[in-house]
Amino acid sequence: MKPEAILFVDVNDTAVPVYTYREPHFAAARRRGLLCLTAAWTGHRQRQRLEADSDDVFWLPTLSVASLDALLQQLAERYQVRAVLCHAGHASPLGQMGCLVAELCQRHGLVYSTAQAVEQCNNKFLMRQALERAGVRSVAYALCHDEAQLQREAERVGYPLIAKPPYGAASAFIRKCVDWPQLQAYYHQFIEQYDRASVASFYGESCRFTDLDGHSHHYVPGRSVLLESYIDGIEGSVECVATSQTVFPVLINEKLLLTTQGTTVLENLLITPPVAFSARQQQLIQDYAVACLQALGLTYAVAHVEFRMTASGPVVIEVNPRLGGLYVNAAFQDIAGLDPYDLYLSLLLADNGVGTSLQMACERVSSNTQHYAMFAIYPPTSGYFNGFHGLSWVERHPAVLAFGHYPVGHYVDADIEEHYLFKGWARVASAQDAQALYETLQHHLRPMIGPTPSDIDSGVSPATAAVR
Repeated sequence: MKPEAILFVDVNDTAVPVYTYREPHFAAARRRGLLCLTAAWTGHRQRQRLEADSDDVFWLPTLSVASLDALLQQLAERYQVRAVLCHAGHASPLGQMGCLVAELCQRHGLVYSTAQAVEQCNNKFLMRQALERAGVRSVAYALCHDEAQLQREAERVGYPLIAKPPYGAASAFIRKCVDWPQLQAYYHQFIEQYDRASVASFYGESCRFTDLDGHSHHYVPGRSVLLESYIDGIEGSVECVATSQTVFPVLINEKLLLTTQGTTVLENLLITPPVAFSARQQQLIQDYAVACLQALGLTYAVAHVEFRMTASGPVVIEVNPRLGGLYVNAAFQDIAGLDPYDLYLSLLLADNGVGTSLQMACERVSSNTQHYAMFAIYPPTSGYFNGFHGLSWVERHPAVLAFGHYPVGHYVDADIEEHYLFKGWARVASAQDAQALYETLQHHLRPMIGPTPSDIDSGVSPATAAVR
């Protein structure tokens, strides 16, 4: 009998991993007795990273539906491949892996969301179109490909507005602009510096696409920009799980502290359950998140819906067809009693009882009264991150349940994208308690940023640390 396996398609080859997604899903798969296979491009720059936790790695000259289809046919001689997955939440220079994997799974009768749904999440212009068509509350928007179009469409959308890449990640090159000179300066900086971002690969590749109205667009990374009306209100996120028929809004996180630095928006402190939203507002938020995912057609996914609560109700910022960042994984585990990585495998493997488990998890969340906070410290200036003074204080703090930090010795650009120099997950009594913990943390934990990498001082951990 052929051994059962899953296949992960990986395009994450930056020196510092942009996401940690393959590893926890592989760990969950191994607990199920599944073998873990990886497919990657032959030009992948971090081969050792893939080989370290894969039972086998298959190097392909291109990543396409055709090449992956041929690989699956080859693997069928040795394995029973039960699922194919990837980090579906972003574009890449090698193509949109989420869309490619969706098409591949459709060909082979494997479970996955549709390529159209994934594309409508990742392309934020198409997301706005899909919501508008479905009558879901949204904002004015425009996709622009040159400076003249940018100025013209900005007048139509109206100031203040948000300018950002239609594909992207890590809040890179997102800016609120109140007039044309500010928007023009942003656009010039974006054109000149877009490829400096560590997540520049998530802008994707130059391509033509047809929007939902049948109009053709030539998307060019570092030139095409999405404009959206500025959304005023308290920001939060809904962590959802979509099965074939139902969307479960499992958790709501409230963002207690947001800051801006250069052309990036930083999430400093979040709390769950939220404290600023009434029970009625939380129900509105949950219903709205469900409506967003249904409008986009997303199924078989763990998804992250970001919104702001306005006077008219919640308004979406973006929808990510993947697990949220920071410590959303810990929130699923500690509050909902769900392992999000095993949960996603349950969706892809068509396990029985997933809907019942999710309903029970939602009931558990609704009865939870214990607050938790997730928080991040970002670089105050650009340079090489050489560690922290004060990590021992964090290790001893009884409220801190988990933490991690950026790998030492790597360059960080503080002005164009978010870098989690430090991230943490803690048990707190209230919003005030969370804010006090964060302020104390900033006092004790001091990042060392320098013009060059330096030797590791005593008391500074040389690698990402985490405790539970």
